[in-house]
Amino acid sequence: MNKATPILNQMQSLISRSVFEKLVKKYNADNNVRTFPTWSLLKVMLFAQCAGKKSLRDICIGFTSMPKRMYHLGLKGVSRNNLSHSLAQRNAGLFEDVFYALLQKVQNEAMRMPNKRFRFSNELFSIDSTTISVCLDVFEWAKFRTAKGGVKVHTMLDVRNQIPAFAAITPAKVHDAVPVPAMPIHSNAIYVMDRGYLSFDILENINENGSFFVTRLKSNSQYGIIRTMKSSIPTILRDEEIEFTGVNADRYSGPLRHVRFKNPEDGKVYDYITNNMMLSASTIASIYKSRWDIELFFKWIKQNLRIKSFYGTSRNAVLIQIWTAMISFLLVSYIRFLSKTAMSLIDVFRVLGSNILSDRFINDLLCPVKTAPPRLRRCFEIQLDFGF
Repeated sequence: MNKATPILNQMQSLISRSVFEKLVKKYNADNNVRTFPTWSLLKVMLFAQCAGKKSLRDICIGFTSMPKRMYHLGLKGVSRNNLSHSLAQRNAGLFEDVFYALLQKVQNEAMRMPNKRFRFSNELFSIDSTTISVCLDVFEWAKFRTAKGGVKVHTMLDVRNQIPAFAAITPAKVHDAVPVPAMPIHSNAIYVMDRGYLSFDILENINENGSFFVTRLKSNSQYGIIRTMKSSIPTILRDEEIEFTGVNADRYSGPLRHVRFKNPEDGKVYDYITNNMMLSASTIASIYKSRWDIELFFKWIKQNLRIKSFYGTSRNAVLIQIWTAMISFLLVSYIRFLSKTAMSLIDVFRVLGSNILSDRFINDLLCPVKTAPPRLRRCFEIQLDFGF
């Protein structure tokens, strides 16, 4: 029987080594590097994320206290100096590209979850951002306000699969709408977002690509009513086809629908707009309610991954740490999908983190051996080449 490699190596093996080495050459990341290549830096950062390490010293002690583990992990030269220098000098763009390479693999090979919330077959994406506050005196490059610094993580969440389908990291002063043109727009998909993204250019771009949007109507929006649709649902106060009026209204040329919804729980009234004329008004309201999923995603990564305090103060170090956090989230989600375990995502993350350096097969940890899917064992029962 093959002996398992450390959990950390099994997790990292889900990232294509050949693709990674191509990116290393693209960014010339290992130029003049002797003992601590970028592959090792990624391994160490994944360990730090899963094990919840608080500082560079904490990371190094976690490894150096177990020298035999370092041999099996294929690690050399793990020191505070090497880590600090690598975080400052290795191009963070490489880790961003690794995230997207892994995302493409996950989307193509596994994440085809059934839509249990809605009957429609359209893909559903939620767009939003979250701000991570930092000390302006230490992170001078992240100026946000007069006496406050911050980093903003812009995300498009795949609501059905509960994984990020797009991410961008900017200083907090960058407006939420700036990264939206770079987000992929899939034909016939539905994009839900809050009022901060309500602009004619964004709506027109989504409409021109044969997709749909659902967002909130601003209180000062000017529009005229074309026709009114009847609704027998008590919570739907209005359902009408409208058109924008006023300055720059001609920058959006597609159909437009206004739905006024009254929340039966607290009595609050919400005004939604969409270019989808087919779905029922109550479904439009439910779609906007699903936007809460991205808020739960931000809450999850802030509570469980290391993105609120940083191992380095340079912009590059912060970006590497956040991108490896996003990579860690994808890996845990992918492993949970492969294992078909009944555990929640947080339980899978805790199990992996608690056993991150142990020599056990991941499928044995997450599900009984007799019922473990054969393809999961094939994924992890591998012998890694430690010839760095």
